Amino acid sequence: MLNSIILGMLYHEKLTGYDLKKRIENGVGVFYKASYGSIYPTLKKLSNEGLVSVTEEQHGARQKKLYDITPQGRVAFMNWLKEPIHLDDGNSKQSHLARVYFFDALPAPLVHQQLLEYEANNLQYLDRLLALEPIFDTPENQDKHYYKLSTLYYGIAILRETLRWCRHARERRPFHELVHGGENDEPNRSNDSTP
Repeated sequence: MLNSIILGMLYHEKLTGYDLKKRIENGVGVFYKASYGSIYPTLKKLSNEGLVSVTEEQHGARQKKLYDITPQGRVAFMNWLKEPIHLDDGNSKQSHLARVYFFDALPAPLVHQQLLEYEANNLQYLDRLLALEPIFDTPENQDKHYYKLSTLYYGIAILRETLRWCRHARERRPFHELVHGGENDEPNRSNDSTP
């Protein structure tokens, strides 16, 4: 995933490794961490694959390496960005959010479709967890396995919030409403069936 994040950060400007680290910290760093120890080897790999080019520039007494995305790198980045977001492909939430972070580079209809599919996948997963609720939420489990049971409800709560966020993003509503409240912003199970 770091490959694609770096390509996305280089999509509009040349950056040094230091600049890349700062961009990652201040951008996707909310949900994804990358160290210099992972950034520089990834830059070298991307350079070897022809996805990134490197030039050196003199800045005072120091030489700086500037990294730039190549045309092949642009194609690779856009291919990654356009891939559907699946919940069952082994990718973490961080991978999903990293892709969404760069959605401004995609045409609006494609973003809408991606979010609609992501919403539908989350809704199916929520339905599976809700089907487990009557099986596992028994008096015995509430007594003996309270914290195990809590993880099921954590999953349900997170998925409901994810669905609310998806709808919000799909409708391009102001995000401060999502956190600070907006009209009719509470998730409603009856609306969950139609993304």
